[in-house]
Amino acid sequence: MLSIKNLCVSLDGSLILRDVSIEVPENQVFCLMGRNGVGKTTTLKSIVGIHRPTSGSIIFKGKDISQMPAEDRARLGIGYVPQGRGIFPHLTVEENLFIGAIAQGKKPGRSLERIYSLFPILKDFLSRKGGMLSGGQQQQLSIARALLTEPDLLILDEPTEGIQPNIIDQIGDALKLLRRGGHHNEPGLMAEAVQLLKKLRDETGYPEPALIEKLSDDINEMRRVGAERNAAAFTELSRTFELIRQKGPHEGNLLGEEIAAALDQLHSEKSMTILLVEQYLDFCKELADNFAILDRGSVVAGGSVKELTDEVVREHLTV
Repeated sequence: MLSIKNLCVSLDGSLILRDVSIEVPENQVFCLMGRNGVGKTTTLKSIVGIHRPTSGSIIFKGKDISQMPAEDRARLGIGYVPQGRGIFPHLTVEENLFIGAIAQGKKPGRSLERIYSLFPILKDFLSRKGGMLSGGQQQQLSIARALLTEPDLLILDEPTEGIQPNIIDQIGDALKLLRRGGHHNEPGLMAEAVQLLKKLRDETGYPEPALIEKLSDDINEMRRVGAERNAAAFTELSRTFELIRQKGPHEGNLLGEEIAAALDQLHSEKSMTILLVEQYLDFCKELADNFAILDRGSVVAGGSVKELTDEVVREHLTV
């Protein structure tokens, strides 16, 4: 999705980034880490086009965007949530939400429903000025504004900075859902799936009722604990659900179409690639798939988040 190779950036005559190279895989969360002042924000601003590289390349979706204007990068599918939120304090929440999408000529449809589900407080405050929101609410607004542009790559700079713990959890759950491409109303759709499965068992004489019972129990358990806590199990449920739909005598009838519709909704949202700069270590470990650590403008460590050991933290992140 995003490939940065040997990136060098100079600001006011000072070399800030020195041959930075990172690979951000598609549909994963990549965390860029490091102590203060090592070039993390400069890296993000170089990706979105605020800073121009001195040398090196930035490849996004197979295109070299190193010299591309920032507005063209946004239209190509890069959404940016800057450090400090960057909302317009004298515009309403609704005006803040739509400004990015309108600038790109987009008319948000289902995306609006999705962000209201992810951050329901915004719907209640549409007429309120952005500057009247709390810090956590402003952060939700900033993320939602970027999401309304329907990006393929969402870039966030310090999304948990100065945020109360309950909103950090909400933002984390939202990012997990976005990465996986999960539907914002999964609990409701899962409840509908259980009812359709029971109807299938009772009305069509499905040849393997035990399979339906097990799947119904599994779905109810997933509803109880939340799909985000076990994304792999959710994927397996979806596969089994599809198998049942295709296998039985109901295929092609109205019930089969109802099951297919529920399944399609569960998979109706596209997954998203996420790149974030974050200092909150536990947040990174819970959310990220891969990481890189910057020090003095260079990458000094990186890999799978499983490789983010205590030793690596002590060497490169402890102040």
